Amino acid sequence: MILDIKELDIKENEPLKNHSTFEIGGLARYFVVAKNKEEILGAIKFAEDKNLPYFVFGSGSNILFGDDGYNGVAIKINDSKFVIRDSNIIANSGTLLSQIIMAATEAGLSGLEWGIGIPGTIGGCVAGNCGAFGKCISESIKKIKTLDKEYSKEECGFCYRDSKFKNIDNKKVILEIELELKKDNKEKIKQEIKNNLMQRKDRIPPQPSIGCIFKNPKPLAAGKLIEECGLKGAKVGDAQISGLHADIIVNLGNAKAEDVLELIKLCKEKVKEKFKIDLEEEIVII
Repeated sequence: MILDIKELDIKENEPLKNHSTFEIGGLARYFVVAKNKEEILGAIKFAEDKNLPYFVFGSGSNILFGDDGYNGVAIKINDSKFVIRDSNIIANSGTLLSQIIMAATEAGLSGLEWGIGIPGTIGGCVAGNCGAFGKCISESIKKIKTLDKEYSKEECGFCYRDSKFKNIDNKKVILEIELELKKDNKEKIKQEIKNNLMQRKDRIPPQPSIGCIFKNPKPLAAGKLIEECGLKGAKVGDAQISGLHADIIVNLGNAKAEDVLELIKLCKEKVKEKFKIDLEEEIVII
């Protein structure tokens, strides 16, 4: 069932910076918050009827929105229901990863402790196969449901910080994720979470950001390469390479996307020049 367009709360010229953890981004020609499958389908039909492009996103924690905005329909999923069944968690894609980690902990379910402190929704996390401490979300995936079909873990095309759902032109909109976790001692899980938070504390800057900009060219770390090029603290406008973690660019207040792109270009050029390594972006750029 597709909702009547009149039932959707469609905004015009909505600032995308208001929907980004970076607090950067121009205006979306149209903007819709979709709270369920029917509203997502309704928003897509609205875009198609107007012959406009569209993209679907969650919390905007891994996306750099351009200064010129988006001449189409931005569809933000805000559907955060989830249930726990035995050792599995079935979550709608708009659920925050942090919510799921806390619920899993209280249920004595282990497997997601590495994700503590990572912002964003489970849908975005799955699309980008996010991870930390040598682990990633794909390790806990059982199956994924999109608008038109169900995918087993093996069909998702998971690889390092990527999947078949990550491309911004991808129309395989994730609706629901089933995670398969393991029963464990609740206090042990809490202790691991505490340890992970302690390790993160001195590496995550307080200013607005979208997390790590580049994938690690394994076995090396992108942040370490950028640091060795002497780029920690480098600034363009109000965008700055963090002094805490060189793979993170922060917004000092009024940064523009073009400032961030200049720093990305600088990092790639200097790392290529010094180490003969091509850095690849982990973030999505719109």
